Amino acid sequence: MSFTQLLCVAVSAVLYFSFFRLNAYAFHAFQVHAGASWIFLPAGLRLLCTLLFGGEGAIGLLLASGLLILVDFPPMDPLTLMVAPLLSAGAPYLVYRLALRSGMPASLTKLTPLKLAQLGVLYAFASAGLHSIWFSLRGVHPDLLSGFVTMFTGDLVGTLIMLYAIKMLLAAIRLLPLASATSQRDTPTDAPD
Repeated sequence: MSFTQLLCVAVSAVLYFSFFRLNAYAFHAFQVHAGASWIFLPAGLRLLCTLLFGGEGAIGLLLASGLLILVDFPPMDPLTLMVAPLLSAGAPYLVYRLALRSGMPASLTKLTPLKLAQLGVLYAFASAGLHSIWFSLRGVHPDLLSGFVTMFTGDLVGTLIMLYAIKMLLAAIRLLPLASATSQRDTPTDAPD
């Protein structure tokens, strides 16, 4: 793994871990159970890290999710502890790969607001669905429907906030005089299939 790839993994891990903790503090009143909140900004960071860094972003998310499940969640059986981080990192990566296969541009700056919204809805559905089914099967949160509704809403709100904020930031950066003289690479290291 190259230095750049390791840096992408580290940035993704640190950002996700930090945003997870920040979200838990800032939106504690909106939390229904561990990992399900009506506002969940880290969900947007999951998708953003995979859109920007591809597989390296997913690896960073996996590492941070593994650490978070150990330090922030109530004690669970080992199987639940091992699969939950895979779902956290796997759902956005799956959506990212599907989007690449369907012709998504490799640059985040070239994604239209509509395409971002579509990615956000698809990701929120995949993440909330996979997590809710898993946590219901494992008895962590037995009410599948309420868990899904909460996670879907929180993931969608958090994802749309994060994606549009970054999209606006990238657009503003492109307007700066120095932006045209420097590399504007915001593409993942993964190539489409």
